[in-house]
Amino acid sequence: MFLEKFADEKTLTMLLKEFGSLKMEGKDKLNDFNQRFIRILNNFEADTKPYDSSTINYYTSALPTTIA
Repeated sequence: MFLEKFADEKTLTMLLKEFGSLKMEGKDKLNDFNQRFIRILNNFEADTKPYDSSTINYYTSALPTTIA
């Protein structure tokens, strides 16, 4: 009940913007970045979740060139 009333619900546009602008920063550990990435991905509804190929592209483009 509490979460339904006070949860931070984001629109699809907001999620896509957040997902697309996600970048791994120099101080980030890969595990921390993965957790942030998955947390954003899990906020999508099943019918609006990006395709697997798009998800892979978002993920690899968010990594620094030294890792990707």
